[in-house]
Amino acid sequence: MHLLRLLWMMALFVITAVAQTAPALSVTNATTTFTYTIGAAKLPAAQSIAVKSTPAGVTFSVAVSGPLPHRGAWLLISASAGRAPQTLSAQVNPTGLPAGTYTATVTLTGTTGSPAPTTAVNVTLLVSPPPPTLAVSPAALAFTYITGEPVSGNVALTSNFVLSSTGAATGATVSVTGGTWLKVNPTGNITLAGLLNMISATVDPTGLAPKVYTASIKIDSKAASNPLLTLAVTLTVQAARPQIWTTWPGGVGQQSPQSVVTLAGANFFATSVAAVSGFTSGTAVTVTDGTNSSSETFYIPVYTSTATALRVAMGSPLPRGIVGNAYSAISLAAAGGTPPYTWSAVGALPAGLSISGTQLSGVPSAAGSYYFILEVVDSALPFGGRAQMPMKLTVLPTSPPATPRIAGPSAPLPAGVLGTAYSSTITVDVVGGGGSNSFTATGLPPGITLNATTGAFAGTPTSIGTTGTLAATLVGDSALLTTIPAAFLANPGILRIAVTTPTPGGGISNEGQFLVYGSQPQVTAVVNSGSFLQGTISPGEIITLFGLGLGPATLALFDPSVPAPQIPTALPSATPNTTVSINGTTAPILYTSATQVSAIVPYGVTGVTADIVVSYAGVSSQPVTVSLAATNPALFTVDASGRGQGAILNYSTANGDYSMNAGANAAVRGQTIVLYATGIGATSSAAADTLIPASPPVTPTAAPTVTIGGQAASVISAASPVGSVPGLLQLNVTVPANAPTGAAVPVVVTIGGVDSQPGVTMAIR
Repeated sequence: MHLLRLLWMMALFVITAVAQTAPALSVTNATTTFTYTIGAAKLPAAQSIAVKSTPAGVTFSVAVSGPLPHRGAWLLISASAGRAPQTLSAQVNPTGLPAGTYTATVTLTGTTGSPAPTTAVNVTLLVSPPPPTLAVSPAALAFTYITGEPVSGNVALTSNFVLSSTGAATGATVSVTGGTWLKVNPTGNITLAGLLNMISATVDPTGLAPKVYTASIKIDSKAASNPLLTLAVTLTVQAARPQIWTTWPGGVGQQSPQSVVTLAGANFFATSVAAVSGFTSGTAVTVTDGTNSSSETFYIPVYTSTATALRVAMGSPLPRGIVGNAYSAISLAAAGGTPPYTWSAVGALPAGLSISGTQLSGVPSAAGSYYFILEVVDSALPFGGRAQMPMKLTVLPTSPPATPRIAGPSAPLPAGVLGTAYSSTITVDVVGGGGSNSFTATGLPPGITLNATTGAFAGTPTSIGTTGTLAATLVGDSALLTTIPAAFLANPGILRIAVTTPTPGGGISNEGQFLVYGSQPQVTAVVNSGSFLQGTISPGEIITLFGLGLGPATLALFDPSVPAPQIPTALPSATPNTTVSINGTTAPILYTSATQVSAIVPYGVTGVTADIVVSYAGVSSQPVTVSLAATNPALFTVDASGRGQGAILNYSTANGDYSMNAGANAAVRGQTIVLYATGIGATSSAAADTLIPASPPVTPTAAPTVTIGGQAASVISAASPVGSVPGLLQLNVTVPANAPTGAAVPVVVTIGGVDSQPGVTMAIR
């Protein structure tokens, strides 16, 4: 038994000895991890695998395995076999791998022993996406705005850009620097997740002066590979081309001192400068038939051949018209700017004439001298240019004057072109008179001549006239104050003033026309004082004359008490004073001033036409020819316009009071009203220069009739008010029982078969 025990113990020893000597492999790090960010400049550092064996010296092989599709090919081991103890180097090459987690196993297998010893290292590779990279498209934004264009709703002031990112999602902050005029949407914090983010940029140029403005849109993302991205934004505010609409005042007299003139228009800036760009000389043309003479002022502008600004390519005056005769259609001429052109008249054209397209035509119905502004607008975008030219057009009565009269040119006067022959087919148009006419002219544009025998213009212009800069002060975008030195005002003519605004945008404006009047009075209109219509006057009519240089700067009134009852024919009493001559007869004057005179047509004036001349300080105006009729009735109105509510009084039989007729104080049917009229023609007194006496009554030779609302009204009395001036008629009238009611019932007075002006009304309830 002891022997059996001994044998068993020996066997157990042998078995144990064998187990203890079986080879074994081991590693110090059974797991290892590598990290890599796509796009990194360096691969992950190699890591060590320390291999040990029991007993030492065990040889082993190395194998790398992993899941599909790569099977661990990205893992590199420094040796495929070895003998423990040994340190292996593990390295990874993640090139080409997308972001993700990759695993592989390094298996070490002993080459001896049964079973062969093994051990393994589990390797993990963490591949991270690259840091986000921001990009914008386009790389910069540029806006252009022309001053005066609308801001609200202007699609050109908004632009989009795309903000994109590659890589991991990240946050970003969008902000604006450098300009309060720039806004972005969205702004502040946004999230970028590899998508295309549309961001809107809008500029607001309100109040910005013309220049180039810069700002930046900044995208800040600290996690991005490019943490700060800047998008440059430029806003170019271009000045619109300056435009001159009018000048104030419209002109001054020759030899005036330095004058401050307002240029009214658009698109003026602090950088804008003003200058006299040319001078259209006032040419005084005189014709004489050996006995009598007549003068007229012609204006022929001259421009360079390279002029590009919009302009009226015509001079003044226009060819004459004759009452009742078709006016030969005139083709209106413009140059420069951007055709096609649109024409209009500022001020009153002669009654019966109108502009249609590029033609001025019609049948004039009232004689007189008509002054207006001919205006042309071009088709330039976004703002059309505008140019003007002062014009005069004389409409003569059907009967020619007894003495020669310059009525204008034979055809429209073209503007001259520097260095180009001027038309020799246009002559001075003379009507009336007799004998052989001869012509003289002063103030012609240099290079142009007037034939003394034929009155034809010819020659080659050699100058555009005076030029020079003007001191200017900006008042606002629609007004510049300019100072015109006295040296520019020495000679009669038209100063052509232009405004230039430097870039960006801008350019040269059209020319504003500033008249320098000659030393003689300028009569621009002769109207009936009641109707304010021109063309016809009648003996005894109260008339108003408009113009410049007609009298003293301060209004001078006829004083009925010094000496009573004489009405002066020269006013003021001391020189210099104003006189008015009608067909050679001096007219009584009621008041005078530099721009307006009122007079009474003498009863002794006869004929079918009347030549009216105003003299001040011994210098006479050119005559204005109008028709002379037996009567030319007109009712006075409340606002002195010749239209609307008449200057009519309601008479109350209850208390004998008079009150002004009005919508709030309407007359009733059957009530007595009082009307006031002028242009009544001959009266029972032939005196026009004395106040109306108390006796005998002064009544019109032609009995007046009155209609109210088309119904005949009973005229109770018609006489000049005692103590009033001749030519004024008071009519006491009964409102017809069948008159219509309303706030504006028409009232018409008829004298000598001629009706008063339309549009005069009264109120009836």
